[in-house]
This record gives sequence, C-alpha cells and structure tokens, in this order.
Amino acid sequence: MPMDSEKNAKKYLRDFLKISPLSHALWRSVEALSFNQVALKQPVLDLGCGWGEFAGVVFDHIEMGIDINNEELKQAQMGEKYKKVEWADARKLPFRNRSYQTVISVSVMEHIPQGEKVIPEAYRVLKKGGLFVFSVPTTKLQQNLLVPKICDFLGFKKLGDKYFELHCRAFKHVNLRPASWWISHLEKAGFEIVTAEGTISPTLLHLHEIFLITAFPSQFWKLFFGRRLIMSVGLRSTILPIFFSKFVYLDKNSDINMFFVARKNV
Repeated sequence: MPMDSEKNAKKYLRDFLKISPLSHALWRSVEALSFNQVALKQPVLDLGCGWGEFAGVVFDHIEMGIDINNEELKQAQMGEKYKKVEWADARKLPFRNRSYQTVISVSVMEHIPQGEKVIPEAYRVLKKGGLFVFSVPTTKLQQNLLVPKICDFLGFKKLGDKYFELHCRAFKHVNLRPASWWISHLEKAGFEIVTAEGTISPTLLHLHEIFLITAFPSQFWKLFFGRRLIMSVGLRSTILPIFFSKFVYLDKNSDINMFFVARKNV
C-alpha cells in the first residue's frame, strides 16, 4: 500500500470509528479511499445523503444533499458539509437539466427498488462533462460472505441462502445487481465509463461480517433515538486502527462492492 493510501486508511478508519461501529467503519473507510481518488467539481449533488455521516468524514463541501428520510435530513442540515438538503426521490429528481457538475451516491442504489431509474436522472441533471461517481455492492456479495461459504462447504446451502436473505433484510438490500448490469445501464443512459473497479477485499468483508454482532447495541440505539450510541470514542479511535487499518485498502480486482465514475459528454 502506498504511504499516502496507508495514512488515509488510518485517518478514515479513525474518523469513522468516532461515529460508527467497527464493522461499518471498515466498509466506509475503504469506500472513502475510492472517492478520495476523484476531484469533485462543484456544484455537487449527493443522492441519499442520510444524516451526513460519509460526507462529514470524506468531503469538504457539498451543494445539495437529498434523501427520503426527513429525520436524517434534519441532522444533515445541522452539519457543516451541505449548503442545502431536500427531501427527494433519486428516481425523479426535482432539479433542472444540467444543474450539477458532479452527482455522487455512496452505497445507496442497492436500497432503491428499480434503482436503474436513478441513472438517467443523474445524467439529466449533470452538466456537459459532469461526473456521476458512486459505489454499490453487487450480487457477488452472497458468494463472498463467510457464513454462506461455510454452509455451502458443509452441504447446508439452503441454510446459507436463508442467512443471505436475512442479511439483505437487515441491510435493506433490494437491488443487488452484477457489475455488468450497472455498466450496461450507464452506457444505455449515455454515460462514458471512466472507472469501474472494486473496493473492498474478501478479507475485509469477512471482518465486516464477523464484527456485525458488536454493532447491534449501536444500531438499536439509532432505531429508537435517531443516532448511534458509540462508547469510549477516544479509546476506540486510537486503539482499533492499530490492529485493523492494514485491512483498509482498495482491492480493485474484487467486484463485491463496485466503484464507478461515469462522464456525461454531451
């Protein structure tokens, strides 16, 4: 890993550990390395901004954030990253043609039924030469998760399938597609594919999966109180990166979770 990437990995992991469980921080830190490769020209539109967790760590300034969760939008508005936030469906954006120079989406479209409808909308609101930059997990998630692999090895494939079904429900994954599917829809919409590469490694996915159980208390707190409960923030963000930052690197040949950069040329 190049030195700059190693420093960024430690920084991102440390910062995400201040606001999220280890399993989540590992995944987000790798995605942050992907987005760090691209200069985002203003104005920027963030599709599915949530409460601003990712933007708060990774980006300097974003013109507009949209989401369908009003409570999270209120939290995003209180932060310093978004100039404006607005309730909106990414499949039918309330913005004029050619309004933005960059459109981003961080692991959002797997949660959107008929997520392919987002792509032509992103194309429509982009200016000529603008970029659509996004990450999204793929169908390769199932065959790389640790529990389904173990179940398959032991001859309990149905049990592994059930586990994956529960995993999708927990993460609200309703639109997992192959990488080729996303490429096809980007090209159909008129985009030029600039980058199509992997992000997380199978090893990091396994660590993410193993430590999911430790995230349950934090997620239950968020369910009832709107924010995660993160204990011993200083200790976590100091000690855990020592052991786990070496797993935070880009595995560009892995297609478990894809990172795309697509350009509008007309």
